[in-house]
Amino acid sequence: MPGTYDPSTMPNDLEFVKYEKKGHVAYVTINRPEVRNALHTFTYRELRRVWLDMQRDPEVRVGILTGEGKAFCAGRDIKFLAEYQAKGQQTPHEDPSNPAYYWGGGGMPYDANLDKPLIAAINGFAVGVGLTLVMQCQLRVMADDAWLGDQHTNVGRLGSPQAKFLALPRATAAFLTLCNGRLTAQDCYSQGIVNKVAPQSEILAKAEELAAMVVAGSPSAVQAATRVYRISSLNPALDEYTRQLDRDVAATDDSKEGSRAFVERRSPVWQGK
Repeated sequence: MPGTYDPSTMPNDLEFVKYEKKGHVAYVTINRPEVRNALHTFTYRELRRVWLDMQRDPEVRVGILTGEGKAFCAGRDIKFLAEYQAKGQQTPHEDPSNPAYYWGGGGMPYDANLDKPLIAAINGFAVGVGLTLVMQCQLRVMADDAWLGDQHTNVGRLGSPQAKFLALPRATAAFLTLCNGRLTAQDCYSQGIVNKVAPQSEILAKAEELAAMVVAGSPSAVQAATRVYRISSLNPALDEYTRQLDRDVAATDDSKEGSRAFVERRSPVWQGK
């Protein structure tokens, strides 16, 4: 209901995410440049807090999402995962007995039912869950030297291939997931995956231009359209089936080998089990 949002509830104690508001635009920056903005349990939790706040604040009409430093998001933090696996444990968000449990992390905009549009300012490479974040942004601006990739099967995980298969040209989705291929900025622009390509130094300004165009529209209509986009991209039965497959794959020896090989900077030796 209008008038019920308390500005003092805006998250201001974030460690891994920068969050600020200017006028009707919210700026969200993943702030772990030392690991190329890779996501771990605690980053997911902070992102979820941000999405929920954006949804509640009636003054926010659009958000711009980017990464600190040279990367947009390097996917999940595999070193963080490997540390838990080495102890025979699951990461907090994958452990059903942990209060932080939320399979997949819970840090995606769709996890929070965010109906405010997002603009991805893709300042550098985005892989794995970083690619998932990009795909959940309705508008996208990409640095001319950035690239997109999946990389889940490279580390013995599944991720969310169904989302890519539904959102992208199918051969492109398969190239990303099955071949661990990369899409350059020009690939993305030619296939309609991004709206604009520009030098890295101009990415934020280009995103702000799109944000101004969004803000000029009716907030009610914009949010209604964004809600339709979000709902039309969901397939609850398929999503749940994929989550279960992801759990199954995560429990395999190959999954543990994939994260070990990543940390040890070697090629994995797959056993198929």
